[in-house]
Amino acid sequence: MSKIKPYLIALIIVIAGIVIGRLLGSGKSQQPDRTVPKKELQVPLVEITNGRVQRVVRMNGKVDALRKIEIYAEVSGVFVDGARPFREGRRFAKGEVLLRIEDSVYRNSVLAEKSALLNELTLLMPDLLIDFPEQAEPWKKYLDDFSIHRPLGPLPRAENERLRNYVAARNIYKKFFSVRSMEETLAKYRISAPFDGVVTASGANPGILVRNGQKLGEFAAMTAFELELSAPVREAAFIRKGDRVTLTSDDFNGSIEAEIARVNEAIDPDTQTVGVYVLLSDSRLKDGMYLSGSLSVPVNNASAIARELLDTQNRVFAVRDSVLSLLPVEVVSVDGKTAIVQGIPDGTVIVAEPVEGLFNGMVISVELLIEKQEQSEAGSEQEG
Repeated sequence: MSKIKPYLIALIIVIAGIVIGRLLGSGKSQQPDRTVPKKELQVPLVEITNGRVQRVVRMNGKVDALRKIEIYAEVSGVFVDGARPFREGRRFAKGEVLLRIEDSVYRNSVLAEKSALLNELTLLMPDLLIDFPEQAEPWKKYLDDFSIHRPLGPLPRAENERLRNYVAARNIYKKFFSVRSMEETLAKYRISAPFDGVVTASGANPGILVRNGQKLGEFAAMTAFELELSAPVREAAFIRKGDRVTLTSDDFNGSIEAEIARVNEAIDPDTQTVGVYVLLSDSRLKDGMYLSGSLSVPVNNASAIARELLDTQNRVFAVRDSVLSLLPVEVVSVDGKTAIVQGIPDGTVIVAEPVEGLFNGMVISVELLIEKQEQSEAGSEQEG
């Protein structure tokens, strides 16, 4: 009996353990199951309605004086200032002498040729009075008015071929046109302002020897300007003559409203841009100033979406039958955080904001979609 007792104790312990384990298991089964709540993915949506969208084309360019000339010497000689020094910033009125080149030697040559012409006319008159008395009066008057210190006037007109040949035989025409040519050259020693303006560049000092073809400076009128804006080739298709453009600069306050005068048809091969030209007249402008331009251009049958919605292949997430799919679109332009696109059919529902975890073919709860749309509509009504 003493030998059986330890086995009974061990058996009782095993049975007790089994009973206690079953009791504990039944206690757990009576407790309610605890499940991890599923987190629903919030996907904001928007329905696309295409229409006319205003896009902004941004351009930059430099202002140039509309009337600006470069002054070159057409004769040689010593440079001499006019009545006032020819220096940058100096203003001159139309017809005022800008600069002079010493002309005393050449002027004397002109006077000598005029004296020779006067001598030929004087010798012509006695023979003309005898051979053509009825046609001599205009020539006599021309001779009486002749002055070597005044520019030559036109010779009297020959009434017939016989008189013309008579005068030509005495070398009158040759002498006359030789003197006229010398007078034209003499005028090049004195350069006058072709319009009211200011000297923008001066490259000569009094006393230096000027050579034929040497640049002496630049002269410009500061009342009318032309602005050449550079527009990307893709943007140029939307720009038309007569469009209104807003111009701004860091160098003056406010803005300038102007009209596009013309658009170049050719592309600049260096910058791959198209020239857009604007005529301006504003006291705040200076020759060489840079301006920024913005032009509002309408795009038909398009919609504006967040730029972040586009993937690297210009696709957006659209929803059809609760399934997300990638829809290719045509990007017309991108301005900051907004992209203007075409190719999305009216009534298409797309994802309105970037959401992580979306993928092509993903199924979204229809109830969630309807709820989100209703909330969006209610929010827009409250804002209104």
